[in-house]
Amino acid sequence: MKKLFPLLLLCLGLLASCGEDPKTPEELALEKISGAQGFTYTLGSTGYVKRNQVDESKFYTGLSLRLQGTTKSYTSSGASDLFDASGNWEFVGTNFDKIRLTGSKPASQVDISYTKNGQELVLVFSVPTPPGGRVASLTGNYEIKLTGN
Repeated sequence: MKKLFPLLLLCLGLLASCGEDPKTPEELALEKISGAQGFTYTLGSTGYVKRNQVDESKFYTGLSLRLQGTTKSYTSSGASDLFDASGNWEFVGTNFDKIRLTGSKPASQVDISYTKNGQELVLVFSVPTPPGGRVASLTGNYEIKLTGN
């Protein structure tokens, strides 16, 4: 009987754990990009902003982007010509490797591919030439590397 008791406890533990729902791919992607409490990504000393493969980091020294997963909202600073100060974001498609920001700035309403490796987040997107040439100086292909903290 003494040998049967630990086995019974093990079986009960296994049965209790079977009721847990596994996380969906979207929930896993949310955790990756924004964590449970949100992540703030900054340019820092190892990041960069490249447009058409030319380093333009000097124009974005205070760049920060905070992504909140639970509300799918964001705030940004230091790049007011590219990003709105705040808004919402969503995943694009079912692979959960692209996001789209709301707003009216050039980085809004475009598909932004992202990769995350450890604390580093790399955003890749294109800003098309706007109708009438408005803000055409920002047109191009961007790659932005930020570090989370």
